[in-house]
Amino acid sequence: MTAIQKLLFWTLWGITYAVSLLPRRVFYIFSDICAFFLNLFGYRRSVIDINMARSFPNLKYAEIKKLRKEYYKYMMDITFESIWAISATQKEISEVVYVPDREMMDELCSRYPKIVVMMGHMGNWELFGGVNGPLGAEGTGGFARHNIYMSYKRARNKVFDAFFVKMRMLVSVKCGNKGGILESKHILRHILKDKGATGLYYFIADQSPKEERIIARFLNQPTQMLAGAEYLASKLGIPMVYLGMDRVARGKYEINFKLIEENTKGAPRGELTRKFACYLQEDIFANKVNWLWSHKRWKRDFRPEEIEEYEKLYGVKPFEN
Repeated sequence: MTAIQKLLFWTLWGITYAVSLLPRRVFYIFSDICAFFLNLFGYRRSVIDINMARSFPNLKYAEIKKLRKEYYKYMMDITFESIWAISATQKEISEVVYVPDREMMDELCSRYPKIVVMMGHMGNWELFGGVNGPLGAEGTGGFARHNIYMSYKRARNKVFDAFFVKMRMLVSVKCGNKGGILESKHILRHILKDKGATGLYYFIADQSPKEERIIARFLNQPTQMLAGAEYLASKLGIPMVYLGMDRVARGKYEINFKLIEENTKGAPRGELTRKFACYLQEDIFANKVNWLWSHKRWKRDFRPEEIEEYEKLYGVKPFEN
């Protein structure tokens, strides 16, 4: 970064850190106020309504309208919780994020130094690092002792890129984790560099991909899914796990793990990702507000070969009833 960019970064970080020192209850007051105005002015209303209507075709408009209003509150809550977490202690974060059942992940991590973890934009994904590291929730060790590596795509703006990298790793770092944030294209090289080192490689895998992608039916819609996590796991034979994060109450989240596949080596293309999509869909159906509805998830056209593949998989062409 240039000197001016560094100045902008530290100014932005200093202001955000100062704000983060406020009590968490104050942030929920801010959240309620912002949610009111988002609803009043209809922030991305058409995107939210279309996404929900297509995902839940049996819902009436009045029900979608109610869900949208609840979604605005949820969206602002996770925004302000993420700011609060910048200066929050590990103990405070572990009171917000809880893992009721750690047995499967602990057992898996006792046998495998590296695991691929797929997750979606559910709960407050910025806080999941609070249950990892030697100081992780309950201090029981197990999977909490594996280093966290978060896959991400570098932002064009260097100031914002540096800001979000620092913010996203801060929760994990304060819990004693020695991982980091890696660009997707560098993860394979990182794994091969030291095969014996421990690592949980997290992929937020419900974005809209541009290049390599897997075709699936997700939330009642033909959907293109990211292919990177599956490619990595199947190429190297690394176990793949689904992480679900449920918002059980305001300011309270529970993490659950489900095994996608332990023996991933040579898995048929698309099989692992479609299983992830099924798990994520189950969690969204169980808690409809608890997902990032305001992003344009289904914005890319299907390629001719993708249309053909979808028809073979599901017996209908994309977007046909």
